[in-house]
Amino acid sequence: MHAYHDECIGCHKEKRLEKKKAGPVVCADCHLDKLRDAKPDHPAFEFDFKVHDTHDKKLKEKNIKEPCDLCHHIYNGELVYERGKEWSCYYCHDLTKKTGPVLAAATRITKKKDFTIRKVSHIRCLNCHLYFTLREKPDPSGKKKAGPIVCNKCHTGKYLTVAELEKVPRPDAGQPEKPFLNVKNARLKGVMLDHKTHEMNSKTCRACHHETLTACKECHDLMGNSNGGWVNNTGAYHDISSGKSCVGCHGTKQKEKDCAGCHHAILPMNLETNGPKKDTCARCHTGKKEGIPTPKKLSLAEVAKELEKEKVKKELEIKVLEKEFKPVKLPHYKMLEKLVKISNDSKMGTYFHAKIQTICEGCHHQSRAEVEAKKNTPPLCRNCHSITFDPVHMNRPRLLAAYHRQCISCHEEMKLKKPKECKECHEEKTLRPKYVIPKPSGYDDLVK
Repeated sequence: MHAYHDECIGCHKEKRLEKKKAGPVVCADCHLDKLRDAKPDHPAFEFDFKVHDTHDKKLKEKNIKEPCDLCHHIYNGELVYERGKEWSCYYCHDLTKKTGPVLAAATRITKKKDFTIRKVSHIRCLNCHLYFTLREKPDPSGKKKAGPIVCNKCHTGKYLTVAELEKVPRPDAGQPEKPFLNVKNARLKGVMLDHKTHEMNSKTCRACHHETLTACKECHDLMGNSNGGWVNNTGAYHDISSGKSCVGCHGTKQKEKDCAGCHHAILPMNLETNGPKKDTCARCHTGKKEGIPTPKKLSLAEVAKELEKEKVKKELEIKVLEKEFKPVKLPHYKMLEKLVKISNDSKMGTYFHAKIQTICEGCHHQSRAEVEAKKNTPPLCRNCHSITFDPVHMNRPRLLAAYHRQCISCHEEMKLKKPKECKECHEEKTLRPKYVIPKPSGYDDLVK
């Protein structure tokens, strides 16, 4: 305060004595009442892998013995640095989230002292930037040697996407590229996890490692324990309501517009067991430590050959409303081509849609190729959905509703512009002239 008053007001007074234009010298001219409670509104800063990599390289250039020690620490009665536990600041300092017993002691202290992520970020980051700014001599070339100390240099409101971060190296914490996930005494076969691919498709390690960077099974064993909040191994990997689990994270991806067209109608869980669908278990639980070969993208030429193009008609006609409307022409093969392209453009889609039948299930959602009487001849919609309402199967809509729910919902989920009106699909028939009843003789005289 004294430094500001001495330097600022002192300079203003000197200018006034020299009869030059000067700034204010009265308190109220600077300390405005309307600014007393004003808070600067800066967009949140996102510490991404690129920022981390930049810090890592710059600190190594300065020949600092333990560069990680400048930022990372854990709490064991006091703040200490421990190699291999370079965890995220958010684990202990994000006071908006509930943490488990592993971090209980640390979060108790941070809450008591109100060490929010915002406060500790400014303490650590700004002090470090100021230290190197004051400690080192200015570079004649003008090259920046220390980090920014002005708000808008960090709080830009610009955030890098996963695609932009793809070529940025991830921090090396000794993590294996393809760990084999296998729990002792488990009944299902183990899963080979392509950890490196998941790293390159995430903006932060906290996307999966929600409390520490240790392996999931350290806290979530087969039966569950107190360290993992009694969430067992199955729940940790398969909880469809959690964005941290494998199944839950994949479900989030399925809600994107390109995927939601099919997946909105394919429930991720079996309603009878209240558990995830078992159809995809074998895709991950292979028991192969070497992993599964990278799946090939579906080829439309091979698809046509496999499905026998004469059976997969280019266009279908739906005549449910043929009394009032002309038959609806469904571009069947064009739709298949579009869905195959979407699948091929997605790494996750390529992996899980290894067979063309999987894509067909987007519409033919209750049929299975292995039980079909003839190859590639799934049941028609009307084989399950009757024209009239079936009171025995309350959750099975009648045929007209099934078509509209399947088609229109898909268009809405995929953000397609058409169709929006009935006539865009249902072309009206030319109506016949109404039959006019002839008037009896003497009718006009009678009315008069």
